[in-house]
Amino acid sequence: MEIRGSEGIGDRYIRSTFQSLVQAIIPSSLIIAKALGPVQVPGALELKVYKYVMWVLDHSIALPAKMKINLTSMTKSTVELLDLGAVQLVQTAQNVYPLHINEFPDGGPFSKLSPVDRLRALALLECCEWSLEKVSPPYQNNPGLIPNMIDVINQLTLFGFYSEWTGYGTTEQFSPEMRRVEYFPTGWILSHYPGPSFAYRDFRGFLAYMPNKKEKN
Repeated sequence: MEIRGSEGIGDRYIRSTFQSLVQAIIPSSLIIAKALGPVQVPGALELKVYKYVMWVLDHSIALPAKMKINLTSMTKSTVELLDLGAVQLVQTAQNVYPLHINEFPDGGPFSKLSPVDRLRALALLECCEWSLEKVSPPYQNNPGLIPNMIDVINQLTLFGFYSEWTGYGTTEQFSPEMRRVEYFPTGWILSHYPGPSFAYRDFRGFLAYMPNKKEKN
């Protein structure tokens, strides 16, 4: 399933698909805070974690390796895979809810599924039993890679949500050595992580003394 059209349309298609992906994995939720009462907590979509997932996927494979397997874009190939899973889900009548046509209008079949059905499509992909001839590398005719990649997608969403990524602000798309935490990340607040403690002193055990053999003589 190839993503066609101009570069701008293709970019919106890919972005919308990853937006729908992270929204399904970590949706926004309502929690009860002691002091404030009901509080709406942003999910991975609201915190733009999809940018993190896309950045890692497109920078995780070195250029020589990409050229060797004729890989142009890891995010594009992954979107094609997700759409394939969505089509299979609908064609086999395994979707639970009606399609959501208007939520991500620039996306394809995967983004048109309800959040629950997007997760069902991921589960369906893990036990892929159909032809992968029409998807792009590295997934093309490579069913063994898919379960590992589904795990990676889930883990990257969690990493992006609970790590310092959401606090990088204007530096989020910079190379790692140039990024700076501009404000306290939401994921740290939700996980009660106090942040890094530089030069923090802690007990690390007793100093061991190993006598020299010559000293025994």
